Amino acid sequence: MCADGTDDASETPENPETPDEGREHIETLRETIDRNRNFGWEAYRERYRFTLVDDGTVRVSRVDAEAAETASARAVEHGVDHVVTVAGGRAVDCNCHVARRPVGQKSCRHMRAVESHPRL
Repeated sequence: MCADGTDDASETPENPETPDEGREHIETLRETIDRNRNFGWEAYRERYRFTLVDDGTVRVSRVDAEAAETASARAVEHGVDHVVTVAGGRAVDCNCHVARRPVGQKSCRHMRAVESHPRL
């Protein structure tokens, strides 16, 4: 059972405003862990799959997304796709909850993963 009282992450809204809607507290914890560990390209390469959607748009997906959909997966491990916008060789925006917060600099683990990619 998730901290928000639902049985699993599949009970989130059909068309959420952001991919993390209803899971913001989990995403904030994951972001804190990511910042504290200061991951580099090798760690991001193992955790995410990068798909170039079009010029300036990259889809970031969890590599273990298939395993996360099993009934035994914990909510914190359930991955969703995020979209990162790139301009001028830098990640400038992401549709995740952390990047959308009105406080602090606009940065999140998805943006850092895209920036660390050697070919994006």
